[in-house]
Amino acid sequence: MTTERFQVPGISCQHCVNAITKEVSAVPGVQKVNVALDSKLVTVEHAPEVSAGTIVAAINEAGYDEVAQV
Repeated sequence: MTTERFQVPGISCQHCVNAITKEVSAVPGVQKVNVALDSKLVTVEHAPEVSAGTIVAAINEAGYDEVAQV
């Protein structure tokens, strides 16, 4: 498993948390998603073949364009 973190400044409410969790969880190979409302961080545990770009695309699909890998 690989763990990556992404800063998403647009996270502002529980709806944001739910939307991102739903989209990223749907990516094949993603095992666990944690969206922290207070720090605006998305932590993803995934199989090594899942790229950071794929995860960013899922976060974008949830409606959040500003995403930075940290």
